[in-house]
Amino acid sequence: MATRVKHARSGGTLYETDVVAWAEAQVEALRAGRLDELDLENLAEEIADVSRREADALESHLETLVLHLLKWRHDPDHRSRSWQGTIRVARHKTAKLLRDSPSLRPRLPALLEDAYPAARIRAGVETGLPEETFPAACPFTLDQITGAWLPEE
Repeated sequence: MATRVKHARSGGTLYETDVVAWAEAQVEALRAGRLDELDLENLAEEIADVSRREADALESHLETLVLHLLKWRHDPDHRSRSWQGTIRVARHKTAKLLRDSPSLRPRLPALLEDAYPAARIRAGVETGLPEETFPAACPFTLDQITGAWLPEE
């Protein structure tokens, strides 16, 4: 079945009505060498989305890391094993993403710059401290964020 065939129920393309079935059909066509059945436009979009999703996941892990490092530094009376566990898991996930997609490493500074404002906002909300308590720019280096370091202030 060609992937651009209209779906009987809704009148949309298979891509529009069931992206999983569409993806499976694309894989089958690729593996069988039936290149004429490929939905090249949507395939290109999906491949581009892989890069965006990986970068978004890395940014999310950085946000989580920085959030908890800010809380650790600025709210020491509430430090917990849960915070420490969250930091360790986020570092593990960050390292795994960078191991699986090393081309993301040069993007770390920009991703951190994008992640920091949300981490700062969340730190204020979660600690109850004024947002101004937290520096306007990220006070941690990438080595500190991704290493085993914890702020002691």
